[in-house]
Amino acid sequence: MAGGKVSARQKMINMMYLVLTALLALNVSKEIIKSFNLMENSLATSTASIAQKNDKIKLSIAKEAEQGNAGAAAAGKHYESLHKLTDVLTGRIEGIKKELLKLTEGRKPSPDGELVKGGLNELTQGDNMEVHGNYFDVQDGGKNGKDLQVAINATRDQMLAILDKAIADPALGGQEATKKFLINKRDAIKSKATLFAQDSKDSEGNEQKWVSMYLVHSPLAGVFALLTKIENDALSMESEIAQALAESVGASSLKFDSVIPVIRAATSAVLTNQTYEADIILAAYDSKADMKMTVNGSPVEVKEGKGKYKASSSSPGEYTFKVGITIPKPGGGTEVVMEEGKYSVFAPSAAISADELNVIYEGLPNPLSITVAGVNPKDVNVSITSPGGDVTLMNTGSGKYEARCPVRKGNECFVNVNAKIGDRVVPMGTKRFKIRRVPRPTFMVGPIDFSGLIKLSILKAQSTCAAVLENFVYDGVKYVVVGYKFTALGKRTGFKEQNVQGASLAPISGMIGQLSPGDFIQFSEIRAMGPGGQKYLQNASGSLQ
Repeated sequence: MAGGKVSARQKMINMMYLVLTALLALNVSKEIIKSFNLMENSLATSTASIAQKNDKIKLSIAKEAEQGNAGAAAAGKHYESLHKLTDVLTGRIEGIKKELLKLTEGRKPSPDGELVKGGLNELTQGDNMEVHGNYFDVQDGGKNGKDLQVAINATRDQMLAILDKAIADPALGGQEATKKFLINKRDAIKSKATLFAQDSKDSEGNEQKWVSMYLVHSPLAGVFALLTKIENDALSMESEIAQALAESVGASSLKFDSVIPVIRAATSAVLTNQTYEADIILAAYDSKADMKMTVNGSPVEVKEGKGKYKASSSSPGEYTFKVGITIPKPGGGTEVVMEEGKYSVFAPSAAISADELNVIYEGLPNPLSITVAGVNPKDVNVSITSPGGDVTLMNTGSGKYEARCPVRKGNECFVNVNAKIGDRVVPMGTKRFKIRRVPRPTFMVGPIDFSGLIKLSILKAQSTCAAVLENFVYDGVKYVVVGYKFTALGKRTGFKEQNVQGASLAPISGMIGQLSPGDFIQFSEIRAMGPGGQKYLQNASGSLQ
């Protein structure tokens, strides 16, 4: 970039660009290294927590064995074998970490190297890409990396083999239910356990070695994070298997290392003056525990591990309440677990909608859908009122109704909704609907709508006439022509007219056959019958061509 025949000023600019690019790259690298350190600390904290949980599971199995439970005694022995496997693998990984720390000047001193208070400081050479690559992939022909990969996969297989031994153990698998339980647990653990180190293939089908992908081509900080993850995976798998052993022998009552209150309500939103009701349940409930519950400091009756809280409010809004659950501790004394619950109160409202339009048509079954949020449809009462008393309402299903107006006497009606909430009937709302007659149909003879000249050939091809409702909102509403008067004024026919009953053109076919282009025809006194009763349609006339 700085070569070639360029000015000294341009060379300086090019050099500054290179330096800036290098600095930016260095800055990004530092952020990545810090992220790896944060990940390592998070995994280390999680690993310590899992180790504590495993200790409690071990204690629960031991206590069950002290009660003379032969299965628990057998489970304890299997757990000891399991724990030794984890100890060997994690000890090996800790040894690798110590060797790498010696080769790379260890960790930065506090406070500069401490990103997490009380955690692991950053590595002094966190961005180093060579030392660990040599350690895992070059030294002794890559023995260190290969041995670690083998140890990880072997530990996984040996852990699963311990469950197989437990299944075959008469003290555990001798009972069919326990055997089936352990088999299901083994299959589940095998499918989800993350403790493995497998080679894979890239998108082009080329084989990628696990050691190369994860240990050689990552910065040192990334390698330490990965090694800590492997330790975490090993302890997690130990915990899953230990939990299965504990549950199989009835020591599962102590498998939980913490408890939280669960507030369960049918709904978190209620109407004003409606009662809010919630079940307060302690997760990992022990029927022998003498639990006491309070809400906002006041005691709540507890039955079968559940406390019931009821409250109501006359004002809309969001309300909170604090739950306290007192439980006995295994070593004596009590512990109080706190939690906060919330519920919302809203003002009455109903959803009233016409399935087609906000109009009720005379003579038609007008469908309506009516719902009230949070209220069972069977507890919703719907009525309709109109000044002329000409509209009725019929329930056709859950939340479904039909409004009918046989003969219109007024221009509007009102749908009223009430809901039964507890022992009260609460008004939910009223909506106004317009009452309208069905529009007058249009008279047509086949495709002929009489809007211009009429083709004689098309007229002669028709057999009936019709009353058509164009673009009407309700599908399936039809009118049928029940009578009309036909008038013809032609060169050969002169003036002729004929009254016809029904919609057929057969009675006037002879007249139509004598017509010629330039003659004049008219349909008048047209009567059509439909859901709105009988209607007289507009006269239809025109000249022939």
